[in-house]
Parts: sequence; structure tokens; C-alpha cells
Amino acid sequence: MSAVNYPIVGAPKPSPSPADGSVPLRLEIRQLQQNADQWNLYLLGLDAFKKIDETSDLSYYGVCGIHGRPYRPWGGVAGDNDVQGGWQGYCTHTSILFGPWHRPFLALFEQLLYGIIQGIASQFPDDTRARYQAAASTFRIPYWDWAATPDSNDYFPNAAGGSQTVDVITPTSNGQAVPMANPLYSTTFTPLNPEQGDFAPLGRTPYDQWPTTLRYPTSTRSVKATSDETQVFDAMATQFAGMQQNINILMNDPNYKVLSAFSNHMWAGDSPSTAASLEDVHNSIHTAVGGNMGHMSELDYSAFDPVFWLHHCNVDRLFAIWQAINPTSYTIDETTETGNFVTVAGSVETSSTPLTPFVDASGSNYWTAETVRQTETFNYAYPETQRWAFTSDSDYQNAVADAVQQLYGGLSNQFSGEEALNLMSVRPVVAAVTPVNKAVNKDNGEITHSNGSAHLHTNGAANVPAQKPVADEDSGFHPFHNLAERIKDAVHIHSHPDQAESGALDLEEEIGKPAPPVPAQPRSYTEYIVNIKAPKHILGQTYRVHIFLGEFHGDTKTWNTQDALVGTFAVFGKETTPGSEDETKCGKCKTDAAANTIITGTVPLTAQIISEVKKGHCGSLDKANVLPYLKDNLHWRVTLADGTEKDREEVPGLVVSVVSTEVALPVGQRPRYSGVYTVHPEITAGRPAGLGTNV
Repeated sequence: MSAVNYPIVGAPKPSPSPADGSVPLRLEIRQLQQNADQWNLYLLGLDAFKKIDETSDLSYYGVCGIHGRPYRPWGGVAGDNDVQGGWQGYCTHTSILFGPWHRPFLALFEQLLYGIIQGIASQFPDDTRARYQAAASTFRIPYWDWAATPDSNDYFPNAAGGSQTVDVITPTSNGQAVPMANPLYSTTFTPLNPEQGDFAPLGRTPYDQWPTTLRYPTSTRSVKATSDETQVFDAMATQFAGMQQNINILMNDPNYKVLSAFSNHMWAGDSPSTAASLEDVHNSIHTAVGGNMGHMSELDYSAFDPVFWLHHCNVDRLFAIWQAINPTSYTIDETTETGNFVTVAGSVETSSTPLTPFVDASGSNYWTAETVRQTETFNYAYPETQRWAFTSDSDYQNAVADAVQQLYGGLSNQFSGEEALNLMSVRPVVAAVTPVNKAVNKDNGEITHSNGSAHLHTNGAANVPAQKPVADEDSGFHPFHNLAERIKDAVHIHSHPDQAESGALDLEEEIGKPAPPVPAQPRSYTEYIVNIKAPKHILGQTYRVHIFLGEFHGDTKTWNTQDALVGTFAVFGKETTPGSEDETKCGKCKTDAAANTIITGTVPLTAQIISEVKKGHCGSLDKANVLPYLKDNLHWRVTLADGTEKDREEVPGLVVSVVSTEVALPVGQRPRYSGVYTVHPEITAGRPAGLGTNV
């Protein structure tokens, strides 16, 4: 098996190459927008890329299809692993190769887009051509940092979802901005259903009928469905705090210093300390952007949505940051249960496993996890990973770790503030006063509002359900906005004051003297996390587990954006039953299902608990208050791909539990996660899919 067609080398270095060994940076999308010429070229290039004939492997359609549909070999790489027949797929989801495989995938996309942009820059008139060519020479694809607080409150970039049109300067527009369709908003299939031999390009309805990619489709069935972009913005704002904290945990908790724990969501035993992963957070972003049956929510179609590339560029960046912090932990030696198009199930995935279909500069050898280890191999880096700017490895690692704390430190930065010393009092719990009609669900004792789809869920412990949480007037459009400034009004932190010196204080001597400064003191706080374990293909389709804290409306269409939503665990399952109308042609998915592959994920709760404390719903952050509050107010529900609710008892193997871990805040140092996790079975036990009830 060989492929000689498309060597992948990434975008080239500038010529002449800088003496310091530096390479161009991939920038955050909002930062790239500040470079008007590169931004203009990026939009023009992406638009031109999408117009290449879909039958070409080097078209936008062809490259996106590597990730799933249309289930055709790419670049001359024909698989010889015919276990169970059908397409085995190249993509390495639920695999330790998740991060390494996507790196050359992005490099291929960047290489092709870079070439297109060079051609466009050369077409500008004489008086501006050199300017655009200079901008084009260092172009790299941007990323969307969905885990860092945006200055402009656009938790989803306005450039990608704010408008269906955008103004650009073209080589023939005489320097004047002219409108065109926004290439970051959607992708139009032209034609919708091209001939692909034996492969069904876009699969089942409605994907074979929707002419463009959609986010939060206004209908999951109608060919006339459109995107509801406001829900993307709301969903990202609603779930932002938990996503940010997930990244903070992955970068700082000692349990994630090993690549197999950090990289992917494959279940690795019953340890409560490694349920998180980069792949799990990545899944949540897919569904938060796509919504019910939007293209981003289904891996077969997700790469066609242009935001996929912004998202995965950030996933690669976070992987690179983790590599910089953990330079000796890049160990890949793991048995794969499932295999893929060219890897047999049961074989061992190592640093030399071929990352098919991606061929290196030789035209005959595949890239491997070892050969793609450094981003500089493909002539790019990220703002945080400029190794050439530091004189020592230790200085570089410390700088990267500091950047992580600055970007994703979130809560811990505020717990360290001196103003927190005075916040030791317990706040009374404020009861809600709005009565509702109630109907008891006999299966689990939970209370449901009886007015159809507008019902409220509670655990049945409170006599009167609380009102739907409402954001403060100064909080923008979501209660987590400005959380950093407002956290001091809510938190109750643990402090460890030094022991007082012996001897009595001479009060007369002290009269008239200014009060001495309060010395900084080490502290700690408790991080609360929901752990979720689920079989990947048990329902024969994508499904989601929504985690709520406090009461929530029962209309499933609102579950992605409700204030009570803490986060969503996404499971990208497929129908693998032979002969089924929706049977997947993905052989990897079939072997996944046959192996009963289990995946895990986490939803951090601490930020939402603080919000509940501030509202008076929870007395304080002391465990004596938090644990009973979680038992009474933590909820989880399951929805299918189209948003239909699925009874939790009909998802065998789904387990939801709550754990906690301590985070120390040494004076003048970065937070330190203890790495020790305590399981709190009483919070979820006895409820559908709760710990101990459905293992």
C-alpha cells in the first residue's frame, strides 16, 4: 500500500528563514482580524478553496471528506484492513493518536489554503501587489480559543456567525470593499450530491437534502431549514465556564501528565481521577456549535462546517501547549480495540503507527506520531509555544504554564485575591416564592411541572421550586459574564493562617500606628466535578448527556442554552446493526460497537456553584453546604441527535457521579491540584444512571 500523490509539508517557511529559527504563528481569529491584509486574503482564499471541483482530493470537499463522509479513499491510500468489510475510516477518534493524527490533517488544509492565497495575492494590481504578497508569505490558519474569556463577549466569534455576508477587497475591485458570502458562516455543496461510485456522499436525510451546512437547524427534517446562529452564541456563553475549567484541570492536574490520560476519552478503568480528556472537551464544542443535528454535531459531516478548522486548530494548539509543559510525557504505546482503515483491531498503536492517509515529503512514507511531534515540522507555532524566544527549557516551560494560568486560571486567580480573606461567612439560603403546579414522576420521584413542554425539573427535595435563574443586570447576557469581578461577593475559601506568635500585644504601643498589611496566606479550594461514563454506540446514534444545576425548563430545544445548564457530554455514536436503514459504512464504528467501547468525560461544577451561592440558593462553598445542595439540585438528562429526550434508564451503561479534589493556592505560585479525588456516591445514587444504580 502506498501513496505518492500528495506529500504534506505544511505551508513553507518565509524566505530567507529567520536566523533565530522562528516560524510564522497561527493566531487567534480575533487577532488575525487585526491584520487587515491577511484577514482579507484569508476570506478570499477560503472562498476560492470551496469553489474547487468537489471530485478533486485537493478540493475543500475532498479534504473535509477525509474526516468522514463521503467514505472514499483519499490520496491513493487504499486500505487493506478489510475486517467486517466496508469503509474503516482514517480518523483516530477514541484513540491515543487523536491529537497526532489531526496535526497533519490541519497541515494539509493549511498547505492548500496557503497556496491558494499566494495565487490571489499575485493577482492584485501593481500598486498593492507587493503589500498583499508580503502579508500572504506568513499566513497561517487561525484558531478559535473557546476556553479563554473574550474581550468582546463573543464567546462564538462574530466573524464566523455574525453575518452571512462579509466585505472584502478583491484583485479587481479597485481597492474598494465589496460584499460576498461569508465563507466562515457556512459551506454550500455544489453539487449537493455528486456521483461517487458506490459511496453515498452525504448519507441519510436530511443531510442529503440540505444545500448548506447548518448550525442549530430550525428544523431537523425540513429541506428549508436554516441556521439559528443566536443559539450558538448563547450555548457557548452558557457552557463557557465549565469548558474553561476543564482545560485548566487538564493542564494542571498531575493525573493528566500522561498522554494516554490527557489525549482521548477512551475509558481506562474505574479511577475517578482521569475521566476528563482533550477529546471530551473537543466533543462538547462540536455539539455546542452544531446543536440538534447541525453538521458540526455529527463527525461524518463536521469538517464541512468552516468553524471545524478554527476549532481543531485550537485543539492542536492546546495539545502543543500540553506538550510544552510535559516535554517528556509523549509516550504512545497502547493497544487499539477498534482499528481503522489501515490499522487492525487489537494491534498496538505506537509513535511509529502510520497516520494515514497523510504522506510526508518523501511521497511514500506516512507521517507518524513521532515525526509530527513538533509543530515546527510543519513550519508553524502558536503565541504560547515560541521556544526560540527562551534561553532554557525551564524558562520556556514556566512561561507556557504562566500563560495557561493567565488564560484559563479563571476561578483560582480570584480565590488567590486578598479580598477573599474577608469572605468567610455563610450566606442564608433564600427560598423561592413562585408556586408551580407539580406532578410526580413515579419512576424516580422527581417533580415535573405539569404544563406540557414548559415544565421544570427538580429532585423533589424542596417544597417549592426556585424560579429560573436570571442574570444580574450588570452581567451582560449570561450570569458568568464578569464572574471574575463578582466572585468576591459569593465565595467562601479555605485559608491556612500562620500560627500567632506567643506573647501579649501591647495595645498602648500600637495606638496611632497604621494597621500592618495582612500577609499573603496560602489557601485552597475544592473543585467539584461530574464524571460521566457511557457506551459509545449503545443508542445507534449521537446522543448527549446534559448536566444541570438548579431547576430547568423541560423544553429540550432550550437545553443547550439554559442558564441552569453546566455542560454537555457528547457521544458520537453510530448505527451499526446489519441491514438497518441507517447502518453506517464506517468499519471502525462497527468494531467500536462490537468491543462495547466505553468513553468518559467531565463537567466541572465549581463556577456554577459559585453562581448559586451568589443567588442565595446555596449557603456557601463549604462541603457541608455544597454536598447536600448538589444532592437536591444536580440533574442530568439524555437527548438523541434530533433533540428528542431519551429515558436515562434506556441507556444501559451510562453512569453519572460527582467527585471532588482539592486545589492549593501557594503564595506567589501557580495553583496545585492534589491529584486525589473523593467520590460522593450519595449525590447521584438511587437515581436513573446514578452511581451504583447502572454500572
